[in-house]
Amino acid sequence: MTRSDPPIEHAERALVLMSRLHRWAATSVQANQLAGELSLRQLTLLYAIRQGVSSPRLLARRLLVTPAVITGLLDRLERQGYVRREAEPDDRRRLRTVLTEAGLAVSQQVRQAVTGDLAAQFASASPAELKELGRALDLVERAIGALEQRTPTSPEGGLEDEEVRPARSKRVPPASSGQKKK
Repeated sequence: MTRSDPPIEHAERALVLMSRLHRWAATSVQANQLAGELSLRQLTLLYAIRQGVSSPRLLARRLLVTPAVITGLLDRLERQGYVRREAEPDDRRRLRTVLTEAGLAVSQQVRQAVTGDLAAQFASASPAELKELGRALDLVERAIGALEQRTPTSPEGGLEDEEVRPARSKRVPPASSGQKKK
């Protein structure tokens, strides 16, 4: 019989719960048509910008995608009127991304709806449970921060975005009955 390893069990549970929470948020946004024509990835980008992450390089790192993916997402958001790119005041060679009024409005609308639904689920918790939850979330946040600091990024910058770069199947030419095999 193996002994339980609480850190491993908690890590596995945290990963499962975060995945479920992400899936629920995505489904909620889509089901309630909160974002209009925006994808969850675009909303995540708007939220990161709203939190103060403004450089494309840092946005790519935050979303775990390549800088090229961020460029494509920002191009679309800019065309749709949700963001604009400006030169950094202290280094005009660098660009920063800022939300327009429309970008701020849609990000606030989605945030309020999703966090409101989740907060309603915590309404029946006691003050002690809420304090305990806050401490647990602080621990998770510190762990994620530490992992982000020590996790190397690939030369490309991270993972691919399926909506920008759809998975491509290998094209296999159909076998023709008239061709000879060598």
